Amino acid sequence: MKYCPGCEEEFTDSITVCRECDCELISEQQWGALQAKRKVEDEEVFVRVAVAGDRFEADVMKDALEKESMPVLVRSFQETSFDGIFVPQKGFAVIEVPEQFKDRAIAVLDSLAPVPYDT
Repeated sequence: MKYCPGCEEEFTDSITVCRECDCELISEQQWGALQAKRKVEDEEVFVRVAVAGDRFEADVMKDALEKESMPVLVRSFQETSFDGIFVPQKGFAVIEVPEQFKDRAIAVLDSLAPVPYDT
């Protein structure tokens, strides 16, 4: 059997491309390895390392952490249905990384130069 890594559908060995996703299918062995990796990723605990004041700051932080090969989540407080009502109270977004990267992530973010503002 072959599997689609995108939609997770199962196919016979004669098919090479998923008809739904147009992804190249993978073997049972590759599928098992992918499922094991996804299970580990699902169990990762992400912790807060910073709060971004705006989208630009969030993007700068995310980019700096990704350059250090760290997985990053940017959880925005900007709610379109409430027109950003929580942003002044909580900031634009929190930056989260897996727990094992916390200390390294804080060091990377502390090394960023502050963004100058024109007044």
